[in-house]
Parts: sequence; C-alpha cells; structure tokens
Amino acid sequence: MKTNKTTKRHILLLYQHLMDRLWAPTIVLGSMFFAVWWWSGVLFPTIESPYDLFIAIIAFVVLFFGIFAFLARKMSYVQARSDHLRVVTPFLQLRISYRRVLSAHPAEFKSLFPPQKSSWAQRRFLESYYGNTAVVMELSAFPISPGILHLFLPSQMFNPRSKGLVFLVEDWMGLSTEIDSFQGAWRQRQSRKGKPEPGFGILRSLRYK
Repeated sequence: MKTNKTTKRHILLLYQHLMDRLWAPTIVLGSMFFAVWWWSGVLFPTIESPYDLFIAIIAFVVLFFGIFAFLARKMSYVQARSDHLRVVTPFLQLRISYRRVLSAHPAEFKSLFPPQKSSWAQRRFLESYYGNTAVVMELSAFPISPGILHLFLPSQMFNPRSKGLVFLVEDWMGLSTEIDSFQGAWRQRQSRKGKPEPGFGILRSLRYK
C-alpha cells in the first residue's frame, strides 16, 4: 500500500462538473463587462463616475470568479491516509477519522439519486453520471456540522439513505480498496494498543519472538 505522501488523490467529479459549467460563462460575461467599461466613453458617453467604476468592479469580480472556477476544477479531491480520509475543496479541508467510518461500499449512482425523483435541473446536472459507480461511506457522525458541510459540498455528495458521504470518482475501485486497506491497518493498530504487554516489571519491555 502506498504511503501518505504518494496516495492517489481522487478528483471529485461532481465538484469538477460544477466548476466546468461555471468557468466559461463567467469569463465570457466578465469580458463583456470589461469591454463595456473600456469602451464606455464611446458606447455610453453619458455614463459618468462612479457608474463607470461600478462596471469595472463588476467586470473584475466576474472575471476573477471565472478564472478561479477554472483553476478549482482539479482542486477538489478525496484521499485515503493512514489514519483518516481527507476531503478537500478550495474552501474546505475535512479529515474523517476511521473511527467514524462504519462502512465503505460501492453503489450505482443512479440508484442513490433516481432520475424520476429528481427535478429537471438535477437530472440535467447528473445525467452524464447516472451510469457511474460511486463509493458510499456510512459514518457514525460527521466530523463537523452537516449544515456547514452543505455550504461547501454539493447535495449529491451526501448519502440520501443514511448518515454519510458519496464519493463519485473515476477510479472508484481504487478508492474503495485504499479505504478498506488503510482502515483495516488502523483497526489492527488500535487493537494492539489495547492489549497488555506480556511479562511483569522489567520483563514487560521484552518482546516474544
């Protein structure tokens, strides 16, 4: 098994898909506002300060968001570590201890979020992933408030059937294997910690071969 330094980062496809839908339109819109501001003296000679400044600010904000969305496409991922699972987005770094993990198993994404029970907008957003397999992680408790998590993660990353998260990644089998392996090793370490050392007094420091 790979070490923490080389463990694969699995890109969160839903977050990437969301950013893919945002970056191009916002860059185009920001460019249009910038053009309006640049040519405001010719196109709108009656516009005076501070209105032209407002247009420049809007152009800058929209362009900045579009560039940020483009760069954020690959910044969101899930990564298995030796003692926890790491979930990262541009505004969130979440560590989930294996102590909280009840199970991690694959499931058809379509069965978790049936198209017939989704709105038109949700089906449009998810239709390209209905044939994919996701890794469903059931938790005893979230590490932070679910209300806070909903601010940073798409709603389709939350298990609709029980408490937990849904990870839609390209290599779902690899992620599932990594979680099982790391969690199994973590449980073994925890069980060894709970066992008394053999021997008494000074003999307690000796190890049987």
